[in-house]
Amino acid sequence: MRIVSVNVHYQDKLGYQDYYLGKAWKKMGHEVHFISSDVHFDFPDYDNTIKHIIGEKYVGLGLYLNDYGVPVHRLKGTSKKRTGFIWLKGFKEKVFELKPDILVLHGILSYQTMRATFWASKLNCRIIVDDHTTSFLLGKDMKRRLLYSVFRRLFATRIEKMSEKVIGVSTTIVDVIKDHFGIHGPKVQMIPLGADVDLFHKSAEVRNEGRKLVEALPNELVVLYTGKMYEDKKVHLIIDALNDDTITIDKSIVIVLVGNASASYKLILDKSISKSKWRVEQISTVPQEKLPLFYNAADIAVWPGSLTTSTIDASACGCPIIISNQMPERTKYENGFMIEDGNLEQLKEALLKLLHSPILRREMGDNGVRYVESELSWHIIAKKFIA
Repeated sequence: MRIVSVNVHYQDKLGYQDYYLGKAWKKMGHEVHFISSDVHFDFPDYDNTIKHIIGEKYVGLGLYLNDYGVPVHRLKGTSKKRTGFIWLKGFKEKVFELKPDILVLHGILSYQTMRATFWASKLNCRIIVDDHTTSFLLGKDMKRRLLYSVFRRLFATRIEKMSEKVIGVSTTIVDVIKDHFGIHGPKVQMIPLGADVDLFHKSAEVRNEGRKLVEALPNELVVLYTGKMYEDKKVHLIIDALNDDTITIDKSIVIVLVGNASASYKLILDKSISKSKWRVEQISTVPQEKLPLFYNAADIAVWPGSLTTSTIDASACGCPIIISNQMPERTKYENGFMIEDGNLEQLKEALLKLLHSPILRREMGDNGVRYVESELSWHIIAKKFIA
């Protein structure tokens, strides 16, 4: 089958969902195409946080091949300064030119998803829509409430009618799809994000290499965070929690932060680091293929704010996790602890339990490996998407 995946900000380097779905579909024997814009996503403080990994924000127009040989059709995108969204010029023409058997539209509020409702029936293909909008991204100002009201009135029914499936990547996102976007019924499903189990897996050899990299001694405990760092991530709470007087342990702790902080958030983070009683290792954003070193080296991995697929990658490597409650299904195998988003007291409590119990760390780590291998490999997720 020919699968056309539409995402206005496709890129290869950060290991996002559309990249891995395409890779899995290609391995399954399908012909895959991506349609995207000519620019990367406007990450906070782009030049300092992510440019050295994915390059210039402007990518260019035309046909490209991604790093596993799949065509990426880059169309001119309008500026999103006024509306917050990008309109792809020539999108309809490109879709009809490619003649998909399956059209995958990423983002319910994307202009492209809404546009497709007017001509999708002429394509004579299966259409799948997915969304990643967590509740904290919704915004509660009058402008946003008006936007959702207009969307529900004009497009909710049209998208539901057009689509074979409307997928939320978390139970909380399914709630957003139903409660805020007004799309209901059996077509709305939860299919989670996944992990590349060929890259992310538990390894004693990789653990030793990773611990040498962060200069962790055998009797030291490594507490890890990976990913972009800005206000919503609340990374400083990891340091604040471990610096609390209630955190008493007969071993040293090494806090490892992998990723770059935005300029505004760096001031907050540096203040916490300056007060830390534990050694803090800061490592600039690394390519995906380097991350297994850190997940295997870590004894605990923590994401106290907005979440990322990194939590699944850590579980795949056998590392127990502490995560916010934005995506509760990610700890359903008792592979870690879930806390309220940004709750410092709950974070301290979870850290204490794991720091004091090597047995609990091992059990939760092993549970995470089983969880990912049985339910969250990208091959399994990709099959569910188009089943």
